[in-house]
Amino acid sequence: MINEKKNYNIKKILLAAGESKRFGDKNKLSEIMNGKPIINHILDTLIEIFDPSELIVIVGHEQNIIKNLIFNKDIKILENKDYKKGIGTSIALGVNNLNANIDGVMIIPADMPHINSKDLINLEKKFMEFSCLKVVIPEHNYRLGNPVILPRSYFKTLKSLKDDFGARSLIKNKDIITLKAGFGTNFDIDTKEELAKTNVNY
Repeated sequence: MINEKKNYNIKKILLAAGESKRFGDKNKLSEIMNGKPIINHILDTLIEIFDPSELIVIVGHEQNIIKNLIFNKDIKILENKDYKKGIGTSIALGVNNLNANIDGVMIIPADMPHINSKDLINLEKKFMEFSCLKVVIPEHNYRLGNPVILPRSYFKTLKSLKDDFGARSLIKNKDIITLKAGFGTNFDIDTKEELAKTNVNY
């Protein structure tokens, strides 16, 4: 049964602080894919369906380059000084900066340009259907993907993440709800070869 509460507050944290080590000498998020920087594909999708004030972008590596690609002033930007230690520090920074009235958090890698608005909307709806008490993870071709939405009960765990360590392995199986989603939830760009392929086939 769908919960009737209408006013859930779900923050979206976009992870854009990484060093792109596998990509090479350039910041992959600023590389052009089909006419615009990689990060702007997911940013544009998020802004299309959510209020910009719901979004936090975590920057670190070459932060000024990334900041210059974020054109909406209502988006909160946080600088991760420990970005070299890994993704866990970015997640922890974002969650430590949430207001007390936040019911859940959607954690989104910025290097996943094919995530579509339909999947984002459906993931949030599913999260609200379970009164923001379960972890919702997209699934495509029997593989779990991103973004992941986590409830308040996991905030303490997320705040303590360190190094290159995400939240996935800390989630209890009994808390997980999966949702069928598109291939974009399983596709990220790590190398120049992957970028070249998606530029051709998008």
